[in-house]
Amino acid sequence: MVLVKKAGMLVLWKTRNENVDKERAEILLRRLPKTHPSVVLAKNDLWNAESRISGERRFDAYFSMSKIDFPHLILHDVSLKSVLPFQLDSLLITPWCVYVFEVKNMSGRLFFKQSPPQLIQTKEDGSVTGRKSPIEQMATNEWLLEEWLSSRAYFLPIRSVLVFSYTKQMPENLPREQIALFSNQLPMFLRKLQPEKEIMNLSDMEKLATELAAAHSPYTHEPICANSAFPVEAMQRGVWCEPCSRIGMKRKYGTRVCPSCGVSNKDAHIRTLKDWIILTGEPLTNKKCREILQIEDHRLASRLLISMKMKKIGSYKDAKYIFETSWEYFI
Repeated sequence: MVLVKKAGMLVLWKTRNENVDKERAEILLRRLPKTHPSVVLAKNDLWNAESRISGERRFDAYFSMSKIDFPHLILHDVSLKSVLPFQLDSLLITPWCVYVFEVKNMSGRLFFKQSPPQLIQTKEDGSVTGRKSPIEQMATNEWLLEEWLSSRAYFLPIRSVLVFSYTKQMPENLPREQIALFSNQLPMFLRKLQPEKEIMNLSDMEKLATELAAAHSPYTHEPICANSAFPVEAMQRGVWCEPCSRIGMKRKYGTRVCPSCGVSNKDAHIRTLKDWIILTGEPLTNKKCREILQIEDHRLASRLLISMKMKKIGSYKDAKYIFETSWEYFI
């Protein structure tokens, strides 16, 4: 939870999390051979993740420059569990209701089909893709948020706002009742909001914001290789060199040296083993560690695993290693 003051009042109650989707796509692209048929899919995943980040940053920038005269609190990237898990891009708490902002950064013509609900995206190259309708997504999120709130004795109106990141996006056939705007229109939208009958005072709002932040539970991703398009057998073994983005660093005098760019890093194996766990979701064994790091000494592999604060389960050849600490150890 992050508290930020604006005009003497706390307004930013939760910032955005680091984008896990982008990290996963980057791991996949450095481990998947460039000639593999699924490289295009992996690149598309990275492009989508970067587009989401760009859209969210643009929304945040315009929100931060908005002049808002009524009490308010904002939370970004809130993942909750109700009847089903659900995620909200941004949530604005006011004294009279809760506004939920759904941010979309999708190129081309965006036709909102009503029955059945669907988004038809036509890109500049003429390709057409059917996607889940953001309207349906927002309606589902409203229902789930209402369930979450009512279970905690909060009975508040919920209003969803669809935000398109750039004016080059071309939404068509939106329902008349749906509030929709471009990011650059956000300051004027917020400025024109008229205060309504108060349901919560500032203390109530802060209590709700605290409960929302405390209940936030980041989405747990499946291992990358659970997707059959990205088989673990295809993934490249070896230690990754961050400066030149090549795989194949060699161990030399207790450190790792890149034969391509010459950089040395004694901890390069840590990032590599983290990659592998995100790829497979499986505990590491001594044998697997040696295979991934391209080493032969099983004692060295054991020392490296233990030095990474990994917990040993079992003994001898059946031993497996799992993490006792959070992934923050790797950052």
